[in-house]
Amino acid sequence: MMKHEFEQIAGYEVSTEDYNNIIEPMYMATNLTKQEFVQTISKKRFALKPLKAIVKEMRECAESLKETCTHYTDFETKDRLEALIKEYIERKYNIAGVRYVSYGISEEMRFTCYYPISVEIFGTKGWQTIETIRLVKA
Repeated sequence: MMKHEFEQIAGYEVSTEDYNNIIEPMYMATNLTKQEFVQTISKKRFALKPLKAIVKEMRECAESLKETCTHYTDFETKDRLEALIKEYIERKYNIAGVRYVSYGISEEMRFTCYYPISVEIFGTKGWQTIETIRLVKA
């Protein structure tokens, strides 16, 4: 069974690593039909988060960074946002993350800070924008 067949029957995506290292070897070791085997696999353990949920979490991270930027830099949230952007691009476009994050400037209380407004995703040929995701209102 191929990864895309598994995902079609299961109704959810799994990581390539989990499929190659766990699911496929397990399937090959059984005498179950594809449908029977898919029913034995734990969705809770293997299902990847839907892309819409990743975008929602990206927006939550960006809002948090906007709210806190005049007080401190939340490096943990910033790193989480970067990881979510990378995961989104790799899963949706199957390319290494080619993107540009645009930043807004907050000049409240004598401090200037930057927070992410949007992510622009570029294709690998010609640098055309293939998607822009608005994270926060400027």
